[in-house]
Amino acid sequence: MSSDRIQIRPMQPAEKPAVKAIMRQSFPLVQQWFFSWSKHVIMADREGELLGAIVLKLYDLPEERKGGLVSWVFIAPAARGLRLGQRLVEAGLDFFEREGCDEVTACVEGFNTSSSKIFATRGFELLSFADQVRRYGTGILGLWWKIFHFVDIGHFVWARPAEESNNSPWAIWLGSLLVNALVASLAMWRRNGFAPLGGTPVAMSIVLLVALGLRTLAMQLAARAQGMKVQFRPWESGFFLSVGIALTGGGYFPMPGAVYPTTYRWSYRKDQTAHARIALAGVLPTLVLVWVVWAMLRFGGFSPVVEVPLSVAQFILKPLALFDIALPFFPFVSFNGRRIWDWNKAVWVVLAAAAVVVFFL
Repeated sequence: MSSDRIQIRPMQPAEKPAVKAIMRQSFPLVQQWFFSWSKHVIMADREGELLGAIVLKLYDLPEERKGGLVSWVFIAPAARGLRLGQRLVEAGLDFFEREGCDEVTACVEGFNTSSSKIFATRGFELLSFADQVRRYGTGILGLWWKIFHFVDIGHFVWARPAEESNNSPWAIWLGSLLVNALVASLAMWRRNGFAPLGGTPVAMSIVLLVALGLRTLAMQLAARAQGMKVQFRPWESGFFLSVGIALTGGGYFPMPGAVYPTTYRWSYRKDQTAHARIALAGVLPTLVLVWVVWAMLRFGGFSPVVEVPLSVAQFILKPLALFDIALPFFPFVSFNGRRIWDWNKAVWVVLAAAAVVVFFL
């Protein structure tokens, strides 16, 4: 399809059904449930054929400042490769400039490099949770509500203008570890009828230190073996979901984070095999640990002094293995299982079966 005669223009109300049909072709079913319109939709068409659209939203920032949000960008499958995403984002940025926006934000899944490269090359910067707190203060919850950054696990906030970030990688990883320990402790507290936990939170912290430490280390080593420079990024958007699951049902929903290339200008499609190997390295320690602990509990005949911490380990390791391997669809696409699924479905089936079986044993 030629890019000639493609027009970028505001959507007309009568075109909503056709634009929504393109959106449905672009996103998985569950993700479609979260789609929302705004008064500001810009679309691309070629002689009456609708090819894609960008949904733009305006919101208030602290100190009477105005923000713009790139809420959705989607292109018809037949029109991909025509750089329409870039043209639509540029049209959106022009709109926000005319509206007097002080900054523009977007939220992108960590492995969606086709979108992240568009924003990175147009002056956006990925903001860590600490960066967001420094930048927005108490307004961060309002921003998250606007961009629905509460259940989009593995999505990251991008902002323009960019700002320099000096976050310590070790501090970020330890912060993620402590958050997971807190959520696991809340889940166990709820499961025990809100009775005192004694030393259980300490045991959970130790288990998580070992499990997440081995997972992250294995992924880092696999990346280094392939000549890739990566960094750990936590998934802050899963916190409220995890806390909700812990307090309502007593379940532990892990937020292990993942490692990503240090550069923004990389291609998931081109590096798919490399990322699958990194993911495979990440899931194997958890899978081995969970089966070893299960076998110890099943055949070891240990005293309660030993069985209690082993039970705590199983409480953490079972869901970690399940979510990290066996659910390769939205909203779990940032877990390692999706990387393996995209690479080799036969390998994924074997690993997923091992994770599911031990979860229900």
